[in-house]
Amino acid sequence: MDLLKAFTAVYSYTTPEVRAVIGDLTQSYPGELIDEGWVRSDLTKFQDYAFAALIALRSGEAVGLSEFEFRYPTYGSDHAICEYMTHLKVDEGVSFIYVFENDYEGYVERAKSRGLEPIFKPINCKPEGFSPGIWFISNPSARDGNVLPQGVIDRLLNSGHRIVYDLAYLGTTDERQFDLRHEGIDAAFVSLSKPYGLFSHRIGLSFFRRPVPSLIANELWFKNIFGLKLATEVLTRIDGKSYASRYKARQADIVHQLRKESELPLRASDAFLLAHIAEADAEFLTRDQQAALQRYKRGPRYRFCLTPFFAEGERPVIAR
Repeated sequence: MDLLKAFTAVYSYTTPEVRAVIGDLTQSYPGELIDEGWVRSDLTKFQDYAFAALIALRSGEAVGLSEFEFRYPTYGSDHAICEYMTHLKVDEGVSFIYVFENDYEGYVERAKSRGLEPIFKPINCKPEGFSPGIWFISNPSARDGNVLPQGVIDRLLNSGHRIVYDLAYLGTTDERQFDLRHEGIDAAFVSLSKPYGLFSHRIGLSFFRRPVPSLIANELWFKNIFGLKLATEVLTRIDGKSYASRYKARQADIVHQLRKESELPLRASDAFLLAHIAEADAEFLTRDQQAALQRYKRGPRYRFCLTPFFAEGERPVIAR
């Protein structure tokens, strides 16, 4: 196994379990579903089923998910990020957002394109020391695939900051809890891309405390009906705990073999798609190792997407 086959961007992998669901659904696709867009005026049932399935599966991990009153089907998490940033700019007059250093780069690019200034802060910042604002945060974090250190979110909320919570990696860790109950958490975005490899289907289930005017049309009419049906099937047919455990075990085997062969201090991330070299371990890399790994560097650490190793021997279906 060659560590340098790892991807630098996170390309998620469609597991055999998900492929089986897709195969079954496409074989038995209800004919009446094809005509839903023009035969029926009420299309909300499709996202209602998907949201209900998600809450039933993930309420123990994403505590308080059911308390968000406004729920919209979106074309992945990116669509929700874009629309909420536009809402902040246009409807609330926000001029900047906060982002942790080396978090998901999409926040930065989307913010800039909407006239919002991204302000970067370290994970260990003291939030009471600067003006309260709105944070876009991934947890588990896109910077290395690990759950944020305990207290990071609470310190922000207790200092009057607001949080947009990106749960892109929900369902890819061992048993964890992400508490979404604080009123300072504006929104929570869930996507089926990372855990299930369904990027190309653009399935996002997005939760908000307050209405987002530009997404109301998605609630009523504009949606991926097949994607929502697929989401419902995946979320009800695949057991969340055993699924994550199975791929966490495969991740551990992959990382063990890569560590053995490369002699690098590679660690399995909390999210099963990723591995990393921690900041403390990176200090001991030789110059040659640093040069070879340069493209994987994110701030003081290195991040590796393991999708090629999961997909060895299979035809991979991948997504960001």
